[in-house]
Amino acid sequence: MNKEQLHELVNRLPESEVPPVARYLEFLIAHDEQPVDPEMLALIDAARAHLAPGIPHDEIAREFGV
Repeated sequence: MNKEQLHELVNRLPESEVPPVARYLEFLIAHDEQPVDPEMLALIDAARAHLAPGIPHDEIAREFGV
């Protein structure tokens, strides 16, 4: 995909979706401009190494009566 194709997609967005898409694009640009420091990378690696097992979807659905 190139920028022209991306522009076409943006032009086809419903108006209600423009604000969240704009926020996401701003997020991507901001994170591209600011490199992640080594300390933060170490924290991310440590968190990934100790992933919690999570809660099964069925358990959450039962809790909320779904």
